[in-house]
Amino acid sequence: MGEVITIELGLEMMLYRFRGMIANVDTRELLVHGGIAFLVRILGALAAFSATFFIARQLGAEESGYYFLTYSIVAVLAALSRGGLDNTVVRFIAADTKQALAVYNKSILFGSALSVSIAIFFYLLADYLANNVLSKPALAPVFRSISLGIPGLALLTLGANALQGLRLVSWSIFVLNIAINCCLVGGAYYFKIFQAQQLALVFSVGSILIAISGGVLFYWKVPRSEKLGISWSIIFTSCLPLWLVVVMGQLVQWSGQFFAGAYLSPDLVAQLAVAQRTAMLTSFVLIAINLVVAPRFSALYKTGAMGELSSLAKKSVVLTSVIAFPILIVMLFFPTLFMGLFGVEFEQGASLLRILVIGQFVNVITGSVGFLLIMTGHERDLRSITLVSGTTALILAWVMTANFGVFGAAIGTAIAVATQNLLAVYFVKKRLGFNTLAVWR
Repeated sequence: MGEVITIELGLEMMLYRFRGMIANVDTRELLVHGGIAFLVRILGALAAFSATFFIARQLGAEESGYYFLTYSIVAVLAALSRGGLDNTVVRFIAADTKQALAVYNKSILFGSALSVSIAIFFYLLADYLANNVLSKPALAPVFRSISLGIPGLALLTLGANALQGLRLVSWSIFVLNIAINCCLVGGAYYFKIFQAQQLALVFSVGSILIAISGGVLFYWKVPRSEKLGISWSIIFTSCLPLWLVVVMGQLVQWSGQFFAGAYLSPDLVAQLAVAQRTAMLTSFVLIAINLVVAPRFSALYKTGAMGELSSLAKKSVVLTSVIAFPILIVMLFFPTLFMGLFGVEFEQGASLLRILVIGQFVNVITGSVGFLLIMTGHERDLRSITLVSGTTALILAWVMTANFGVFGAAIGTAIAVATQNLLAVYFVKKRLGFNTLAVWR
């Protein structure tokens, strides 16, 4: 009874602060821009959910398991290919749009060289990885078909980050989340695809076309003002500490599926992948708000407006928590309903959804702590955090999957996600002087 009262008081306090925030002019601006980003992000979340739904229903548990496992590997390799430039691009373009072209051109040049090299190695090692590492020979042709998607995913992500730096949030979401998922669904439906290898090829071609389109859009939208250059040393000073951050962050997210792919059957991998992608709907509102506030964090810190920075960070936490809480409740109490949408064979993954959605909710209530550290120049702290959480994710995923199967993989993933965000809260308090969880202050 006492716990119920505590939860009710906490919610009342959060709602009270939320109503007070609306009266503030700066908050209304955040709500307007955040609202637009939120609506577009809803479309992005629906596109991602629709793609997962369509892939699972169209390909079935085994073939979709092969595709989801392959995509998780490609996501990590694409992150490795970006050299930590993801948030560096946002940071420097948001801080001064005069250097936008120089930042973008250098990031694309570096990302292209690295991603193409990694894609070639991945293509050549496809048979070895499928047969000797994962013991699933059927994965080899899927690996080869999706190899071109490594530079595609890497470059379209950098393009979306550059658009975010220009505060073109809706276009950024479209390039990063909506376009590729629409391409997957449209391609699979039009070409009547029922095999993972064919869908992997659609992803590769689609990602390259979207990367090119994102670049054209950036060149069209970049301000025609005085242009400033930027040295490689400045870019590398920022991005190299973040390189490990981005890769380890991807491992936190996908390591459970890696070890599930090594130890478990493709249908169980598919259940885990679908549950994880569904659970991530809980945090889509945080991603939408991040796209709006990240450039503002950089600008406020640069001008020394620490009070405004603290206020903006806490307001974003309240906003995301209020919106995400109902989604969490529905998924916790009706997981079978969600998983059953993908087919009867996925209903057994209902418990996986419950486990994973708790980890995602911790992500929401801690706020934009990762972006706060990056946009305020504390990349090395975030590197330390992701080293701990990424290593934790790998060890937990390995040990838990080997001993407890698919449920162990889900538990390990949820713990790693929660650990990463709670450590980031600690470092935000230590470096910036405020606690994003203490929204009542």
